[in-house]
Amino acid sequence: MVKRVNRYTSNEFHDWQRKNLPGHFVIQDLDTWAMVISDSADKYEPLFLVELKRSYIEPARWTPFLQDLPNYTALFKLSKRAELPLITIYFQKDKIITDDSEIAIFHIKDVNTAISYDKKIITAKELREGFPDIIIR
Repeated sequence: MVKRVNRYTSNEFHDWQRKNLPGHFVIQDLDTWAMVISDSADKYEPLFLVELKRSYIEPARWTPFLQDLPNYTALFKLSKRAELPLITIYFQKDKIITDDSEIAIFHIKDVNTAISYDKKIITAKELREGFPDIIIR
């Protein structure tokens, strides 16, 4: 599956970056964040890095796009330096999320000329009720 080049920018920052940053830069929007359980007993240690993705493709069919390889390379290197797993959570954006909605969880294993991952499909309810263990497993 091949991702089409974005025809439109989504906000003023995207407009600015396309106009002002060199084309050879890897532009990372950093919707990736370290997942931390807010429990002082665990000293707020991060568990993993999360990259959120969404599009109109059903979760069972969606996979990371090869065109996003530069971004995944940067994220994967960040996760390795942080010694944290890199997880992509994908959901379909044109559907209201209910307990039965499917969500794809990708454990990114390696990034070189391709993006290597393990994938599992779970429901929104399973994610909510089993979090964070359902992601870590």
